[in-house]
Amino acid sequence: MDGGFRIAYDSRVATAQFQVEVAVKRPLTGGYFVLELASDGANPVADAAPGQFVMLRGDWGRDLLNGRAFSVLEPIDSRRFSVLFKVFGRGTALMRDMTPGDPMTVTGPLGHGFPQPRPAGPTQILVAGGVGLPPLHLQARLAAAAATSASVEMFYGGRGAEDLVLTEDLERWGVPTVLATEDGSRGEQGRVTAPVRARLERAAAAGEAVELLACGPTPMLRAVRELGLAHEVPTYLCLEEMMACGFGVCLGCAVPVYGPKPYKYCCTDGPVFEAREVRW
Repeated sequence: MDGGFRIAYDSRVATAQFQVEVAVKRPLTGGYFVLELASDGANPVADAAPGQFVMLRGDWGRDLLNGRAFSVLEPIDSRRFSVLFKVFGRGTALMRDMTPGDPMTVTGPLGHGFPQPRPAGPTQILVAGGVGLPPLHLQARLAAAAATSASVEMFYGGRGAEDLVLTEDLERWGVPTVLATEDGSRGEQGRVTAPVRARLERAAAAGEAVELLACGPTPMLRAVRELGLAHEVPTYLCLEEMMACGFGVCLGCAVPVYGPKPYKYCCTDGPVFEAREVRW
């Protein structure tokens, strides 16, 4: 395997493309998997920020021409990183069937991430839904590593208990966590936005400075956006859009925004946007 990486350019962005092999494929509940990927030498994903993503493509011939976008779950060391995925379509089904040693091409890290937790800054309320967990999982891990885990709180929701994965990491890191499932099989029953609303109301009553960071399905992000605007707290949304290229060539991931231009692009301007910027 060629462990080097090359720089691919277009008119607006420079990004690294390099080769990796599947090192570990770990099945979780609910059709979720953690895929650990390793390059021969150091790669730039080691410095990925929470919210940044990579484009992945296996040696699939013409079966799928475009890669698939995945948030970075964990930069393990200088040459290994992991992603979380759930089988939804043809691309993730092919990834499910991959085995250790199979090659993949990586482009990234790409995009702009979340603001980092600050020891003297506001409490960051992390809101994750389904496969939107990875960037907030990484945010929590970095907070724990910097001994600022008390400055982040996780609110994590899914349809059922099988959709709540990697929660043991949050417990080990000492991150306060509220779980919610729509069917009541784990944590609070209902949508995760209900306990988030209650937490914002407590913060407002106490005069506590907080900010919202969210990633998950679009209906959840819309609800979090409304909560953040209503409570007048800084709110950052990591959007989920279909991306064919990941670095601004195909223009397929347009996001309607307020401002002089009616659209920005999820891959190059995001995927993290301020809630007040998004025109929903």
